[in-house]
Amino acid sequence: MDVAVVSEAVAGLLAVGGIKELGEAAGGGLASGIIARIRKVFGTDARSVEALDRIQNDNSAAAIGELASALAWYARRDQEFADQLAAWAADAPGHGITQNVRAGRDAYTAAGNQVITSYRQPGD
Repeated sequence: MDVAVVSEAVAGLLAVGGIKELGEAAGGGLASGIIARIRKVFGTDARSVEALDRIQNDNSAAAIGELASALAWYARRDQEFADQLAAWAADAPGHGITQNVRAGRDAYTAAGNQVITSYRQPGD
């Protein structure tokens, strides 16, 4: 298991889940359960807790990277936590990308300025 990849997947899951959960009841949902467990692992580590709190309001690449780094650090020291991260990452939605464009005739013009880079995954 690559702890860095799994940590980044969970951080990304929380970035999306934290925003989605704003409409859910407090204490419910997958993301809040994961957050509670991570908070327990982080304990009094203020920097890591700050990264966790930040991801709920800021889903930028920098915020995801900071949380992923903290998750990986703890996962390397706690195999049970690493296993939980792997399970959460496995439950994350698919790795595909879906893009819907509704811009009328402007979509054709806008599409001309897009660049898509696709990396082949091992086993594909």
